[in-house]
Amino acid sequence: MDSTTVNWLLKAETFWSRCTQDEDGMLGGIPSLHGPDVVGSTNFLKILKKNLIVTKFDNALDCGAGIGRVTKHVLMNSFDSVDMVDLVDELVATSADYIGTDDGIGEKFVEGLQTFEPPIQKYDVVWIQWVSGQLTDQDLTSFLQRCIKGLAPNGTIVIKESVSAGGKTLYHDSDGCWTRPESLLLEIAQNAGLHVVHKTVQTGFPKGLFAVKMIALKPVHPVEEDDD
Repeated sequence: MDSTTVNWLLKAETFWSRCTQDEDGMLGGIPSLHGPDVVGSTNFLKILKKNLIVTKFDNALDCGAGIGRVTKHVLMNSFDSVDMVDLVDELVATSADYIGTDDGIGEKFVEGLQTFEPPIQKYDVVWIQWVSGQLTDQDLTSFLQRCIKGLAPNGTIVIKESVSAGGKTLYHDSDGCWTRPESLLLEIAQNAGLHVVHKTVQTGFPKGLFAVKMIALKPVHPVEEDDD
């Protein structure tokens, strides 16, 4: 890992470790995003279920989970068990109080996504929200390839991310994060071995923010049942 990448990761870890450990901190100081975000994500999952894109709801993985905002308000309402992974130990520790129950919570991993390896063939959905921008293009490609290995048969990867306009990638020095155009995000997913099965745009957010896209992806080469 080169020094530039290390600096980005350190900047991101420092930024998030200093944020308030609540919904306000997780949403960049705009807590009004929480309600429409939860509604948008929940409705997206319902569409995936209705269209038989997601057919099992045993296990999900929340990537960049923080205190567990998405885990608690979106994924736990649909899946029997939800695992969480986040780079910042303090946020993962706070999640126990925020979520308020262990019923439905699986494993909690404290690790950056650039090195994290999901358990093999476990997850019906891998949910990646507002965290892909903290990875370089190469690291994101590699992470998505590892996520494919973590999918159960007919599993789905969901990326929910802010996207830039005009085909330009924008760097945010405050948190060491990139905002990519949708075209580049889809190109990275394709290079990782994924194809789009459904996508939509988040609605109900204030004007002036980046557009937020929800993208459901399946492996080009489907995961097969393990006979062992």
